Amino acid sequence: MDEAQHQGVRFCPRCGGERLSWPTPKNFRCDCCGFVLFLNIAAAVAVIMECQGKLLFGVRKHEPGRGMLDLPGGFADAGESAEEAARRELREELGIEVPEMRYLFSFPNRYPYGGMVYDTLDQIFLVRWDQPPPVKAADDLADVVWVERGAVEFDRIAFDSLRRAVRRYLSES
Repeated sequence: MDEAQHQGVRFCPRCGGERLSWPTPKNFRCDCCGFVLFLNIAAAVAVIMECQGKLLFGVRKHEPGRGMLDLPGGFADAGESAEEAARRELREELGIEVPEMRYLFSFPNRYPYGGMVYDTLDQIFLVRWDQPPPVKAADDLADVVWVERGAVEFDRIAFDSLRRAVRRYLSES
């Protein structure tokens, strides 16, 4: 299987040509029309929410990772800052507004979807609550669960980047 098929790309989006070459893993060139497409990473956000010694996880409604744990979050939209994306995702997935949020760190991730694998940069934020907020699973979440800090089952977290983020957060706080 050549690199173009491996990436799930078989045709030039400009001319429909099938003669694609991959000068680097980050871009391909159409040998028919000269079009070059760069496959840059997608910006994603996730929010660690802690309240009274528990972390909030969503249960994924869809693949990839259906039924597994996930941090609330998602992909940033064009023209949106990471902070704006995190706030929007919390509104969409949990129905809440957050008063304060703090950036923690980031991890690279590979996100398989629709026969393609997307490289992402997952930017992790923190929200701490004194009292549990009135969350309700919506959008991409089937359910939400609060998990004691010491009872997190890392193998149930859907993505390596988020497993790493939760481990790092718990070890540093």
